[in-house]
Amino acid sequence: MKTPDPTKAESSAPNTAQFTDAGAQFNTLRSAFAQQGHSLHRVAAPDGTTAYWAERWGLARYLPSLHDAALFLAQIGGRL
Repeated sequence: MKTPDPTKAESSAPNTAQFTDAGAQFNTLRSAFAQQGHSLHRVAAPDGTTAYWAERWGLARYLPSLHDAALFLAQIGGRL
């Protein structure tokens, strides 16, 4: 059995199944957030986990996964 790569986050977001890696998924979401006037950021911890947050007007919202980021995008009126 192959050991999973800890630098790649997995997501169960419904509209992002066509992406094979979290980098492409993140970049697509970041672009959609920008169209809504938000910035999407990420940071990788040494233990391999990745945290995300959306920011607008100096306010930030923590998003534990790319799935949560996609849900928040829909909440603010964005689309993939």
